[in-house]
Amino acid sequence: MLNIFLCEDNDKQRAALAEIIEKIVLIEDFDLIFRCSSANPHEILKEAQNISGTGLYFIDIDLKTDMNGLALAQQIRKSDPRGFIVFITTHSEMCYMTFTYKVEAMDFIIKDNWNDMMNRIHQCVVDSYHRYQSPNNREQKTFTITTRDKEYCIPLENILFFETSDNIHKLLLHATDRNIEFTGKIKDLKVKLDDRFYRCHRSYYINRDYIKEIDKKNRTIIMKNQEICLATDKALKELLK
Repeated sequence: MLNIFLCEDNDKQRAALAEIIEKIVLIEDFDLIFRCSSANPHEILKEAQNISGTGLYFIDIDLKTDMNGLALAQQIRKSDPRGFIVFITTHSEMCYMTFTYKVEAMDFIIKDNWNDMMNRIHQCVVDSYHRYQSPNNREQKTFTITTRDKEYCIPLENILFFETSDNIHKLLLHATDRNIEFTGKIKDLKVKLDDRFYRCHRSYYINRDYIKEIDKKNRTIIMKNQEICLATDKALKELLK
């Protein structure tokens, strides 16, 4: 999931920008969530540090507080080094400062033309999402699900396990923040996953990083979220090796 944040100290402008972003999220069938909108950079930073996944940050530079937008971006880089940062400001002369702070901004949008701003913001959302879910993104591999209504892009590191659904020809993905049912076959998952995933049963594919306990007597695997996956004797022996 790509999380969107907005930090703007002007209440009227923040409300208008938030409305633009919310409309874009509704228009695009992407796996996006508008996570936080605030005038307080510390609130943005706290929210960003408490979520898993990558963020897209729209930040005003002059926040009229103890932390300006450039310093906020610098702090965000520590917890979200692959996040997408976009500055929205009236201070065009501050553009060069993004290099001084080494924040690698995706875009620098000047508040001088509202229609241009809307188009640039929309393009930033589209571009950042495509980069985020690109198969060439080697630093964080993702699993993509396309349904009739939406496209989901879930980092492999956030997936606990897959299981066959009670609904025919459906699988259920269990992630750290949600469950998603989608059309698929358990045998086809192998080519889409990496070596942290292990098929322990004809109906289960687990992420070994999330194993909490292995019950050899009952042939079950307890995951860190307390959910239980079935396993065969052979699979357990191989797993324990």
